[in-house]
Amino acid sequence: MKLHHVGIVVNSIQESLGELKRYLSFETTSAIMRVGSQKVNICLLKIGNPFLELIEPASPDSAISEFAKSGGGIHHLCFEVKNIELELE
Repeated sequence: MKLHHVGIVVNSIQESLGELKRYLSFETTSAIMRVGSQKVNICLLKIGNPFLELIEPASPDSAISEFAKSGGGIHHLCFEVKNIELELE
């Protein structure tokens, strides 16, 4: 398994990008994208390996809205695998 990215919940992707630029050197690898099924917006940042994924609520009823309001933070780790069925077994 290889760690692909760390998902971090933030209140605002735009504000977080500005703040992160003060401390980290990174390449934005994606525009801010909406994931409608989860009611979030995401943006991937390449800082090396792994990537960072910033996640903001796209609506007040998003599953992460309360987490974001309380300050956010690490939400998930995403691993890259060759065969997910085999890994699940």
